Amino acid sequence: MSDIHVTRTDPDDDAATALLLDLDRLVWSDAARVPLAEALRDTPARAGFVATRDGEPAGIAGSWDVEVSVPAKGGAALRPAEGLTWVGVHPDHRRQGVLSALMREHLRWTHEEQHRSIAVLKASQETIYGRFGYGVASSALRSRFASGTTFAAPDAVRALADATTTRTVTASEDQASRWHELARECGGQAAGHVVRSLEDSARLLRDIPESRGDREPARLLWATRDGRDVGCAYFHRSPKWDDGQPQGQVGVFFLLSTDAGARLALAERLTSLDLMSETEYWITPDDQLALWQPSLRSIGGGGMSDCLWLRVVDLPVAVTERGHAADVDVVVQVRDDLLEHNAGTWRWSASDGDAALARTDTEPDVVLDIVDLGAVWMGGQSLAARAAAGYVAGDRDAIARLDLALRTPIGPVTTIDF
Repeated sequence: MSDIHVTRTDPDDDAATALLLDLDRLVWSDAARVPLAEALRDTPARAGFVATRDGEPAGIAGSWDVEVSVPAKGGAALRPAEGLTWVGVHPDHRRQGVLSALMREHLRWTHEEQHRSIAVLKASQETIYGRFGYGVASSALRSRFASGTTFAAPDAVRALADATTTRTVTASEDQASRWHELARECGGQAAGHVVRSLEDSARLLRDIPESRGDREPARLLWATRDGRDVGCAYFHRSPKWDDGQPQGQVGVFFLLSTDAGARLALAERLTSLDLMSETEYWITPDDQLALWQPSLRSIGGGGMSDCLWLRVVDLPVAVTERGHAADVDVVVQVRDDLLEHNAGTWRWSASDGDAALARTDTEPDVVLDIVDLGAVWMGGQSLAARAAAGYVAGDRDAIARLDLALRTPIGPVTTIDF
């Protein structure tokens, strides 16, 4: 039986940080073109975890300090969360329980030491995280808009866009505070946003030539109206010529907007850049950019993909932190194989948007897994759909009532990588 231990690294310990980076580069086949000082600067300073197996370094994980927007009265509200990242196992120690040990320790640390009710991640492999209680909370559609695309927005939206000014600047650390403020404002409007800390936002906007390949330095396209920021896009242009014709591509990595007019102004500017033939985004099917097209068939680029994965770490607290769209009073049995404090039978009650859980011995109306709750937490999936798929069981009317309470008017937005 292997002896596996997981320890949290001290961010002030240079040797521990270097080990974290070395393991990350080994796991991800990194070419190590980024200068060491820059790479070390971008390691997860909040928390790094190193697993050893029989005394040898065997795996890593990290955590970013993030806020996540969850459904609330009037739209959404930002809640503190842990952003799981840098998860990997040394090639010599795969399938020996190292990943499980790392995941369990991150969940324990999130709950017991950070007192946060949810954790989130962006998955590089979609088959891994469901078994650790994460559900797909939001999905995204890879989209490509040709240069000069017409967005058929209504006149009222067009008037807002016409009143909006856009200006392009090179991304830099001194833009971080402005970006962070806008991101927090957007996070209060719609579920699904992940807002990185001010410190991490500065790192994100820092240009490292070795990390961008053939792309230009990152740019920020700011949208302003009446003296205030109403949107911003983070993008790169990649020049390309084919048979003497410009075929460059604009890659929009992150897009923020406080209203449809700002989104339209940004989209039209990004699809009219000189020498570029197309603009690529990740959007949701009910994004305004999609709705301003005749149908999803009109949008090139590819199919759907998972976007944000969510894990409910402290269920009673998470329920109180999330708004409810309808009153409900049902008894729910929750399975959670990793966090015993979530498992069991609960009376789930909500009134006027506020909700709470209480332990009960009453027979359950609804039986589900913690994964099901992660999947529906942002409104990206429905309990009814998961019941139809066989994941959620119980009384049909009770499932419908809880489903209605957890529904959102529109689905969650796509979000920043981390």
